[in-house]
Amino acid sequence: MVLRLIALGWLLTLMAGCSKLYFYPMKPWVQNPENQGLAYEDIVLLHPRGMRIHGWWLPAQEAAGVKGTVYFLHGNAQNISTHLANVQWLPARGYNVFLIDYRGYGLSEGKPRLPEVYDDVQLGLDWLRSVHDDAGPLIVFGQSLGGAMAATVLGEEENAGAADCVVLEAAFASYRDITDDVMKKSWLLWPLRWMVVPGMPAREQDPENRIAGIAPTPLLILHSDEDEVVPYSHGERLYAAAQAPKTFQPLHGGHTQSTRDPDVQDRLVDFMETSGCSARAPEPVSDKPAPPPIQGPIVPPPSPDTGNGAYRF
Repeated sequence: MVLRLIALGWLLTLMAGCSKLYFYPMKPWVQNPENQGLAYEDIVLLHPRGMRIHGWWLPAQEAAGVKGTVYFLHGNAQNISTHLANVQWLPARGYNVFLIDYRGYGLSEGKPRLPEVYDDVQLGLDWLRSVHDDAGPLIVFGQSLGGAMAATVLGEEENAGAADCVVLEAAFASYRDITDDVMKKSWLLWPLRWMVVPGMPAREQDPENRIAGIAPTPLLILHSDEDEVVPYSHGERLYAAAQAPKTFQPLHGGHTQSTRDPDVQDRLVDFMETSGCSARAPEPVSDKPAPPPIQGPIVPPPSPDTGNGAYRF
């Protein structure tokens, strides 16, 4: 009976505002960049109606020189303080990082729901383009829900060329399909799919239907074949729907955990450097011929491996 009541309450919440299912915000911070030895600034962006969106600006370390700026869009749970580990290594590699909390997360005001949260993503993008146009190439890096929203927003015609490179990790291809994937894993929720799934964001908002608009900006899609949250098939679908230049990088390991691996960090930097998204420092004069640049191959996605785990997002 308790489980049935929980399921009923969950269903009523969905019917009251379906897109709220995608957001699990947390207000308190668990740390700030200073705890990790990083310099940072608090940034507050104002919507036209006065709502405040908070973020952190992490400057590139001076010794490394500024190679570019990474606009980081985190997943749907907690806030920037818990996602910091995914990008805290970038300043030492010469990249500024700008992280925002969507409305309702951390110090950001408001309540999160779609499509309104797209405005938060757009607000950060506009701020970077207008205020930090001298900070080198702009790389948009989205993980999970952040990757899905990045694909939706950057795929709009008015954002053509807004970024110099785009990186999506563990993003899902469709709002309705990821909801269906989750509900199919529960015997309590499986019979309710026909009521809930049609209430999710419309198909025209799906990352799968917008991602082609990112071209000709270089795009890197990363997805783990062991992802317990977003099935691997979603990464394959995004890659298939995208237009060249595009690269698919298979991963192993848990959901959005890859960037804590030094090898994956090197792969991301290599992609940015070989895709024209890194302002290289002047090379020292030498009589020796320079080695050829490392080219990141366009790797076709391997065969699907959706796994049998219980998915939650």
